[in-house]
Amino acid sequence: MAKKYYTAAILGAIDIEIAYIQQYLANRDGWEQTAENEYVNAEKNLKIISWILGPGKVNAAYGTADIINTYAPDIIINVGVAGGFVKNAKRGDVAIGTDYVQVDFIPFFDKNLPLLAPSPAWFVDSAEKEAEKLAVTATKGTIATGDFFLHDSKQKAEIAQKYNPVAFDMESGAISQVASAKNIDFISIRTFSDFADDNAPNLIFERREVATVDGVRQVTIEYSPVVIAIHALENRS
Repeated sequence: MAKKYYTAAILGAIDIEIAYIQQYLANRDGWEQTAENEYVNAEKNLKIISWILGPGKVNAAYGTADIINTYAPDIIINVGVAGGFVKNAKRGDVAIGTDYVQVDFIPFFDKNLPLLAPSPAWFVDSAEKEAEKLAVTATKGTIATGDFFLHDSKQKAEIAQKYNPVAFDMESGAISQVASAKNIDFISIRTFSDFADDNAPNLIFERREVATVDGVRQVTIEYSPVVIAIHALENRS
């Protein structure tokens, strides 16, 4: 009977958000790439699946459903960039999701609100510890999701007042909804590419990707969520 690994699906909306997984695990002891998007650490009984969903809530939802049906993961981890809501934050700081909200899902009856389960406490705690070890500034809290790129300071202020999130993105809430419906653990770890305000369009592509080094593509701010997630998985109890 095949060995049952603890399986984590690490998902990103676009290639650059998960590109560092392959590069990082290729140079990390104990890991073997077993397929194009699969990595196994036999000693830790751990398997990682990496997957590109596409941007936005619809892509995120049906992509997550496909991942669940194909791989039956024990946990789903969403990594990538987001607009930061943390006061005095810097680009490259990280948000660790504890819970999730969809700001553009506003039903007439509250009973129609979807269940968005909170992140597992053990992973939130582990992610905080790993971020500290890596000297990455991380803030835990609510991650808000909407099917639009938030780049309006007035709209940001309204969302901040109503939901008090630490970050805003276009996928986490949708992934959480599907994972919650299937009783699968979920956490989102996002790095700030911008601050979801009027200046966001000028910041989002700044120093994102640099030239290849020895044939290997290098990434900048996107790497932190990937490394935090992998370390937290390796150190799970």
